[in-house]
Amino acid sequence: MIEVRETLFKSEHMFTTGDNPLLVTCTDFSDWVCKHGRLSASTLFNEMMGSNFARVWGLRTPPICLINVANSHLPDAHLNIIQPAFFQKPCFGSFYLKNSQVVDNTLLPSFRKSSFRKKIANRSDLLKIGLFDIWLGNEDRHRGNSNLLLDQREPNHYYFNVFDHGAIFNSNALHYGLELITEYESIICTELTKILFSKIRSLTQIVDNIVEEFYLCIENCEQELDNILQDIPLQWGLNLVNLEELLRANLFDPERNKNCENHFRALIQASI
Repeated sequence: MIEVRETLFKSEHMFTTGDNPLLVTCTDFSDWVCKHGRLSASTLFNEMMGSNFARVWGLRTPPICLINVANSHLPDAHLNIIQPAFFQKPCFGSFYLKNSQVVDNTLLPSFRKSSFRKKIANRSDLLKIGLFDIWLGNEDRHRGNSNLLLDQREPNHYYFNVFDHGAIFNSNALHYGLELITEYESIICTELTKILFSKIRSLTQIVDNIVEEFYLCIENCEQELDNILQDIPLQWGLNLVNLEELLRANLFDPERNKNCENHFRALIQASI
C-alpha cells in the first residue's frame, strides 16, 4: 500500500522542466519531488506504473508516495504557473535523492576515467534499463535526456537510478497497442553506453543474463499488477478496468515480449 503524505510548510522551489514539479517537504521531514495536476491523469498514472515496475524489476529508483499539498504551502513566486487547481487531487511524489546528479553530457568526461567507472556499482543495470524501456515503450530516455540519476551518497559506490516515466506506453498511446521504441529513443544507443561497455569482454554473458531475468521480471510484474493498480487514486478519474485490460494485453503478450528481446539484442549489436 502506497503511503500518503502531507506537506509541512510552504515550498520555495519549483523545477523548471516541462512538468514544473515542486520540491516539497512533508510531515516525515523528507523532501519530495511533487508532480501535480498540471499533468494529465494518464501521465501521473504512467509515473506510478513506471516506478512500481522498476521496483519489481529490481532497478534502483527513488521511493514514491502520494502527496496532499495544502494551498497555503504553494510557492508565492510561481502562482502564475503553479495554480491551486492543480492540487485538488493527490499528487505523485518521488523521493528527492540528495548527493545525486542527473546523468547528462557534462558527466561523460568523468565516465571516461577508469577510476570513476570503477565506482559504478550497478553498471549492468544501464543495459537492463534499456530493455525495461523497450518493454514499457518509454520514448523519453535517450541521448538527449537520460532520466537517470547517479546516486553518489556512498563515496566509492555510485548507483544508476531511473526516474520520470511520464512518457511510457509510447507517450500515452496504450490504447493503440505498443510499438517498439527506435534507436533514437533508447539509452542503449548513447555515448554513455559505449563508454561503459565497448571494452567489456563479458558483454554477451551480461546480455544473456539480463534477458533471462527479463522473463522473470515480466512474470513478477503480472503477479503484482493488481496490487499496483489498487494504489492508483480514484480521484484521478481513470478507467482502471480498461487500463488493466490494455496492460495485460500488451505487456504480458509472449509474442511481443520476444520481439522486445530481439530488439534489445539488435540495438546492442548495432550500438556497442
